[in-house]
Amino acid sequence: MDMRSMLVAALAGLTAASPAAAETWNAYSRSTNNVFMADVDSIAVNGAATSIRIAMVPLRGEAGDYSHTIETYEFECGRNRWRATGTIEMGPDGTEAERFPEEGAEWTPVRANTMPEYLKQIACDGARANPPTWPTVRAFVDAGRP
Repeated sequence: MDMRSMLVAALAGLTAASPAAAETWNAYSRSTNNVFMADVDSIAVNGAATSIRIAMVPLRGEAGDYSHTIETYEFECGRNRWRATGTIEMGPDGTEAERFPEEGAEWTPVRANTMPEYLKQIACDGARANPPTWPTVRAFVDAGRP
């Protein structure tokens, strides 16, 4: 293979490996201070584990402050178990500020009427929150954190 063919193949591989990631954020719970949103487009199955990303977004904040936390959870749907796999703190500009991986977290049974049970229904059973949905956390914040 000549140099040009190798370069074309390498660029094609990079393009295929990095498609634009779609996001659809569903608000599934609220507390006094935060809204909890699940990115249903992040649901991925890897062997026996199904993962999903959630965002915890403050309900109050300055316009243009995109601070929030993203957590990733995994579920063993058939075994009714879950675990957290990591947290990312997003700064006021909406970019990653810190990452806290949870490597080797133990699987925990999903208990009824808990946040993991609601997330399992979304990740494993296809449950979805009522509209509206948001294409990004930024869009939710820009809409006034409704």
